[in-house]
Amino acid sequence: MTAKKFDFKTIMLILVLFLSNIAIMGTTFYAVIMTQLYANYEEWVINLTMSLPGLIGMFACLICGKICDKLNKKWLFIAGLVLFALTGTNLGGIAYNSNLLMIGAAAFNGGICYGMVSVSAVGLISDCFGDEELRGTVMGWYNGAMALVGAALSFAYGMAATVEWKLASAVNWATALVVVLAVFFVPSCPPRNNTDAASGTEKVKGEKGWANRLIPLVLAFFLVSFAIMSVMTYIDLYVTANNLGDASLTGLFGSVQTIASFFACTFFGFTYQKLGTRISIPAYLLLAVSVLLMFLFPSRAVMLVSSAIMGASWGTVYTYWFFRATVVVPENMVGTATGIITTANSLSYLPMAYVVTGLMAFMKVDNFRNIFPFYITIVAVVFVGAIVLNGRAKPEEN
Repeated sequence: MTAKKFDFKTIMLILVLFLSNIAIMGTTFYAVIMTQLYANYEEWVINLTMSLPGLIGMFACLICGKICDKLNKKWLFIAGLVLFALTGTNLGGIAYNSNLLMIGAAAFNGGICYGMVSVSAVGLISDCFGDEELRGTVMGWYNGAMALVGAALSFAYGMAATVEWKLASAVNWATALVVVLAVFFVPSCPPRNNTDAASGTEKVKGEKGWANRLIPLVLAFFLVSFAIMSVMTYIDLYVTANNLGDASLTGLFGSVQTIASFFACTFFGFTYQKLGTRISIPAYLLLAVSVLLMFLFPSRAVMLVSSAIMGASWGTVYTYWFFRATVVVPENMVGTATGIITTANSLSYLPMAYVVTGLMAFMKVDNFRNIFPFYITIVAVVFVGAIVLNGRAKPEEN
């Protein structure tokens, strides 16, 4: 199926893709209850719960990328949603009573399910929206929906956590509805050959030099995701340590962040047409500025502004990474490229918990805010690298 107009089936496909973001954002409930987790479990349990999904996801994304290039993407997509519906609820709350079950549930919903759904969803967009301009627009909408779904989930997690913190993950049962819709409205997407349907000749776009364009994306994704997602994931520690509020406030700031991301992603197609690959440069700069503001001025007002800046900038670069990965490689490698770039994201989660606790212990500080300069520096380095690479790029690559 190649969508050329927004008829009913296409609109429903887009809706299903939008709602599937529950499986992508469904692990953010950990951020809302982070303080409670550290209060009720040993440090090694929480660290493993937060880092193991990254390790599992690294392999899951690579494998799923290959599967997308070899098998029907629809069934991988549905299988990932079904699995998340079972594990994304943290085993219906049972896992909270067992260290190993909680770690295992996190490994599944944050690693395996993330790889299955995210890679296949991007593959579906690539297959169903062949025109590059339209693909960029839909990719922006998809990531915008990710932010919107994340905002709704973050608010719901926060509200559920105020009643009983173990109830937060139960919100993820909404995935069951998405599974039903996916069966009816996601078209069959068998593997594609790198040939032109009309002439039977091989397509050459993206054939040469694709690795040189993909590798910088992968490195930027890993470094920036590690830095920014560390701040986002452990933001509850920041709120608590600086006496800003409780879990409901953490959820509110998360909602602001993701709503801002929604608007940035929605207009990504338009912005990318104007800036091209240079779109990443101001986004990296604003990410660094948002964390710097939180470091220098810990207050509710500053955190509100920083959350909006961070959300918009993150949504922009996140969409940029995935979109570029689908256009710099041959068509029969889109799944593999998506798997590689998604692996960078999963791998970035692996050291997060250990760096947070390790740096705080090394610096002998109790406030998460005190290690923010480390993350600011990482994003600043990527910002400079983006300027250099864009300056060296050929006009047609921008």
